[in-house]
This record gives sequence, structure tokens and C-alpha cells, in this order.
Amino acid sequence: MLPCNPGGHSAYQDTFVSDFLKAYPNPFGLPKSTWDYIVQFWYLDLSQTDSIMRDCYSVFGPPPRLPSCMLRSYLLALKLKVTSITVWCRMLREAPLYAILSGFPANDTPGVGTFYDFFSRIWKSSSDSLSPKDRFPKMKPPKGKKKGEKTHCDSSSTASRLLPLLERWHLKPENPFFLVFRLYQQQFLNPSTHKGLIDPRHLALAGDGTPTGNAISSATTSTCMWLPIPSATSLCFRF
Repeated sequence: MLPCNPGGHSAYQDTFVSDFLKAYPNPFGLPKSTWDYIVQFWYLDLSQTDSIMRDCYSVFGPPPRLPSCMLRSYLLALKLKVTSITVWCRMLREAPLYAILSGFPANDTPGVGTFYDFFSRIWKSSSDSLSPKDRFPKMKPPKGKKKGEKTHCDSSSTASRLLPLLERWHLKPENPFFLVFRLYQQQFLNPSTHKGLIDPRHLALAGDGTPTGNAISSATTSTCMWLPIPSATSLCFRF
């Protein structure tokens, strides 16, 4: 069946309050650091994920886990610095708060296979990475002419042409990054821009030093950062 979430983010908030109070009758006994996560995810509206990823599911079979809950759970794992899906699935079973905050019933959490099935729907490629497996020798930059002189860096011309190129370049639907960028733009970048948290005129280009990171430089700000998707790619979400 196709994912269906008629209540949207309000339904998630209502379910969270009900299940949270059942599991934690004295919620104010939780530490402040835990409340920081609760407040942040309470306002994080990922309901568009269900409609954006609707075409990634089949009309046949049992109802799937809501994509919005899967994405929210993965973001929560990375927020807690848990990068192992196996470890995270165990934490969801052992800690009711993590399951409820993700949007799952405390006694019904997804397994490892469900998470990787979700990742395969987001990443539209049979290969888990776009980096070439063949490594080619790099050209050595010319050394300084005089002793002690720094090596000349000729990257300014390339960087100055990169941003205009990205402004004209549009991802095609068959591109593996297409769905990831669409989720990021519609649920993170655009809302932050509309609320005045981001000024598009002051965005900067940043690479992580890897071939993929340099080729796919991302606009980063203090409110929108990136987290790695566990499929050997360097694409990610942060908020």
C-alpha cells in the first residue's frame, strides 16, 4: 500500500503527547539535554516526506512505515551521534522515548532491513556511491620559484565559476541525488529562507575535501547542515 498520513505533523504531535505521557508520567524529571531534543523534533515538520516519496512505494502489499517517521528517526539517531543502524534499532527497542519521538509505537519499532529499504528508496541508484573505483594519479602543482616560497594555488578561477554553474544546473529526476535534494530543499532550506533564518545572498560553498564533497559542494549555514546517509555517499541532512 502507499504511505498515507492524512493528519500530517499535527497527528504526529498528538500521538507523541499521548504516548509520551503514558511512558513518562513525570516528564519534568528528564534532563534538560533530553528536552532540547524533544522541543527540536516537536517543531520539525517532515510531513511533506510522505507525499514526496509516495511514488517510491507500491500500491500492493502491507502498509509501509511512514517515510516521515523513518526520516525523523534517522535524523534523531544522527543527532545522538549514533551512526550504526543496528545499534539504533536496538536503542529504539530499549528506550521508549526514542521510538515515540521518531513517531513509532514504543512496542513496534522498525528493524535494520526496514531502514535500509528506506535508504534504497531515497538513493535512486543501484550503486551505493558515485565515486569512481579507479584511482588516477594526481598532477603535482608547480613548486614556488624561490626557496621558501609557497606553492601557487590556482583554484580561485574554478571556484568563481562554480556557483553560477550550480545556479543554472538542475538535477534530473533520474539523478541519484534528486530525491535527497528535493527533501532537503522543501523541508529545510525553503522554510528557513521564508522564516528569515537564511539569507540566500550570503550562502557559501563548502566541500569536505573528498572527490564527492568537492564535486557536490553544498550551501551551508548555521541552521542547515549536512549529515551522511549510510550508503557510502556524502549526502545528508542537518537542521
